Amino acid sequence: MTSNEAEKTIESASTNTKDTPLRSIIETPLSDSLVNEIFHQQNSDGSYPATETFGELFNVDFEQIKQELKEKGLDSSVSDEIHRLISTASILFYFLYHSQKTKFPVDIDGIKQFVSKARSELEGFSLKDDPIMQTYVDKGELAVKFVIDTREKYANLCNDLKLAQTSWESYIQHLMGLDKQA
Repeated sequence: MTSNEAEKTIESASTNTKDTPLRSIIETPLSDSLVNEIFHQQNSDGSYPATETFGELFNVDFEQIKQELKEKGLDSSVSDEIHRLISTASILFYFLYHSQKTKFPVDIDGIKQFVSKARSELEGFSLKDDPIMQTYVDKGELAVKFVIDTREKYANLCNDLKLAQTSWESYIQHLMGLDKQA
């Protein structure tokens, strides 16, 4: 490889990282310890913090996204909620991606269907016998509720900020590189 080719490869990789700063989330292997840590960091409203500590689980720096949204005019009065929407939806897409039953990109109805399908499948396993699994299902449903409610509350904000994507789920899937999966 010539030095010119190497420079183009490095430039392409950094462009991809800048364009899809959350890609490393889907590249992180699913493990029991990671699932435990994910649910340990969940807020009581079902959301996940877009913090450095949470980002370290997936080798993600949420600051780049926060800065870009701020530059586009995201009002500081709603920024924390939007940042939590992004990190929470990212976790849901992570689980959907690793379930290997989902074709991306997905819309909000796809997320709702996945959750109801998961609940139906798990009810056959008698969740009462496994309190940890019951807790995870409940926390997952709480995260979905947060994403749906927050997405609906700020649905017009994608257009107001002049984001290339017209919905939060499209924007977040783009940040993760999932919009290129179809």
